[in-house]
Amino acid sequence: MVSVLIPNYNNAGWLRQCIQSCLGEGELLHEIVVVDDHSPDDSLDILKHLQDRHPQKIKVYLNPEKGANSARNYAFAKSTGKYIQWLDSDDIILEGKFQAQVPVLETGNIDIVYSDFRLDYYDGPKFEKSENKTFDVYEDYLMELLKDNWNSPHSYLLKRSLAKKLDDGIGWNPSTQVGQDREYYTMAGILGAKFAYVRGCFAVYNKRKTGTISGMDFKRRLELNQALEDRFRMEIKNSPILKNKKEYLKILDTHTIKACFYHHKIKTSRFISLLNIKWSLMHWKMRLMIPFVWLRMHIQWFLMK
Repeated sequence: MVSVLIPNYNNAGWLRQCIQSCLGEGELLHEIVVVDDHSPDDSLDILKHLQDRHPQKIKVYLNPEKGANSARNYAFAKSTGKYIQWLDSDDIILEGKFQAQVPVLETGNIDIVYSDFRLDYYDGPKFEKSENKTFDVYEDYLMELLKDNWNSPHSYLLKRSLAKKLDDGIGWNPSTQVGQDREYYTMAGILGAKFAYVRGCFAVYNKRKTGTISGMDFKRRLELNQALEDRFRMEIKNSPILKNKKEYLKILDTHTIKACFYHHKIKTSRFISLLNIKWSLMHWKMRLMIPFVWLRMHIQWFLMK
């Protein structure tokens, strides 16, 4: 019933617990599809060993291209399950996830289910602390996604029909460098997916201090994030089904001004009215500076024209 799709790169030390957490879901687990992204460590040996032990459940492939999103797209192409569980190879799902979430999708009215998750912090191999992240029912889940009210990508379970709409780089865009999971689920919302909340903690997201995108230059990361939100802006404007476009665009305009606040060299390619700012998305200290930031960014915008 559920296909678990796992891209892997150089996570040999985490693979066993990741895959074992999926095998614990019993009869609701249809298959585990792992696509290795040419790992230089022992990942492939470990995967082949696990596949030999569970040949009916585990499928292992080598990514024909390169990159995490290409691996995810290839994993989906090789899957056959009715429901899709995305999972990174250094994270785990917790017992009872499918049992809690599948019945909601079986009603036929919901495209994607989300729940709570646990955030575990590591400094290299050393565990530091855990933090529980809880969510709720939201009247407009797309608005939460645009606000970047981030939820672990592993807390979600979605219908294959929705994953198909997000295929071919619409969701997992191979050129996207930051916010890959945010792009995927935000695009689901823009395409009209219906979200539902199931209370309970059913996934663990392991946050490590080394070997992640967090090492990227801060200005570059802001620029890439702005490029991602420019895509959201375009998709929202062109959508024939969204009803709350003005509010969505105000959130994105607010993020642009906040980016300019965080780094004075971030530029905008359009005029943004102060009337379009969602002041509730800013700390009060930031609000005091925003008029000056707004003036500076629009002087830069005018000089660029």
